[in-house]
Amino acid sequence: KQKIKKSTIFNKLLYSLNKRSFSKNAQFKDIHKGDACYIFGNGESIKSIDLDNFNDKISIGCNNLFLHQDFEKLDCRYYQIVAPLIFLPYFKYYRKLQRNNIAAVYRKKIKHLKQTLFFTSIFNKYSIFAPNIFYEHHFEKTELDIKNCDLGGTFSFMDSATDAMIGMAIYMGFKEAILVGVDYTFENSVSQHFFEKGKSVYKNESKYKKAFFNKVQQHINLKTMT
Repeated sequence: KQKIKKSTIFNKLLYSLNKRSFSKNAQFKDIHKGDACYIFGNGESIKSIDLDNFNDKISIGCNNLFLHQDFEKLDCRYYQIVAPLIFLPYFKYYRKLQRNNIAAVYRKKIKHLKQTLFFTSIFNKYSIFAPNIFYEHHFEKTELDIKNCDLGGTFSFMDSATDAMIGMAIYMGFKEAILVGVDYTFENSVSQHFFEKGKSVYKNESKYKKAFFNKVQQHINLKTMT
């Protein structure tokens, strides 16, 4: 009980201190009601497709997608980088402090892509800020709940970038989302990302988050491009 009480106090304080940041997200509620969009993962399959064929709909991207050489062919208006503290200049790896080189790359891309709106953990607020950055948090409601699919309040879809992009699409009112490069959602997918080199390995994870997809399918029509 003591632990729960402390947790509640912390969450209330966190919301209070960042209320203005969270309230800015309310403008996106049902902004694309009834529309369709693409949701882009980082899977190896996007090596073999022409991104120029996907600019007929709004795209939601994540993580390293903006490193793709043809990224700017997409109409990528929204972007999820859910990992907290990812923009800190240093991180600890096997008890050793190392420079976070990826943070510099991310900062440069975010600054350059002014037309893309980036959403990230509230815990990144004091390590990166720009006019095109918005902040989100789950307030310890980490189990999927459509009642907590609120970018302006409790956003429980932060377990992964895929979850966050789908939750964002629901919040924005999209009726349909086509998953591209989200390779672990279909059979005979490969293990690598599009930016990795070397020989890939086939894997069988066709039941990835089956319960999750069954739940969200009631609120948005999801299709996977294989």
